[in-house]
Amino acid sequence: MLNKKPAEVSNECVSCGNCEKYCPFEAIKVHNGISAVVNAEKCVGCGKCAPACPANVISITPKAGGKTSAKKRWHDYLWIATPIYFGLGFFNILFAWLGMIFFITPLLIAIFKGSKAYCVKYCDRGQLLELLGGKMGISLKNNPPRFLRSKWFRYGFLIFFLTMFSIMIYTTYLVFAGAELKEAVTLMWTFSLPWNWSSISFVPAWVAQFAFGFYGIMLTSMILGIVTMLFCKPRSWCAYCPMGTMTQGICQLKQKGLGFR
Repeated sequence: MLNKKPAEVSNECVSCGNCEKYCPFEAIKVHNGISAVVNAEKCVGCGKCAPACPANVISITPKAGGKTSAKKRWHDYLWIATPIYFGLGFFNILFAWLGMIFFITPLLIAIFKGSKAYCVKYCDRGQLLELLGGKMGISLKNNPPRFLRSKWFRYGFLIFFLTMFSIMIYTTYLVFAGAELKEAVTLMWTFSLPWNWSSISFVPAWVAQFAFGFYGIMLTSMILGIVTMLFCKPRSWCAYCPMGTMTQGICQLKQKGLGFR
């Protein structure tokens, strides 16, 4: 028999939307990209949402609920985009430009729709981490440390991420202005890995420079996501993902009527 006590969400919710995916009764939703809200009339306390929360902010006493698995939808297979992207980038660094799709799409959805639908349904990286850590069982599935989901860390990491992105853009500009192309991928913003086997002679040097820089950022964030997945819950990366923090901020601005109308 199901527990009738509804789930409760604390104000530390990072609005990743993972709880929506796991709730078989559609009783929990991310409201305006700000926080998950529980519909007490629909919630039966099955406990599916709590272990799925990467930030560990949902409290409930789980009870057995029988079969509640949902039918697979087309966007449940988007995880394959991540290995394809990194594989193509390894083959030829110019494919790194495809990563702009993952960068721009969630921002556009947040700006024009005012929601975090990308995080909830379409995040290929989140799906892959969930597959590796959850279904394949290589995650320790510990609750992430409290600091990891704190606002100061999330926004601090976002500022750091945007600073590194700005440096990458500036480096691209220098190459555009005549500086020498650096055929290397910078890993963890520190280690430069030689990456000179790709054919890039048919594009301007600045196009290639952007590709090297962007691939390094994408690879670094993927490594951070995997390390976090190994020691914490599979999707604990969502707790401090820069894109998730940005889209949440945009949704908050829209909710307050401060912009993006």
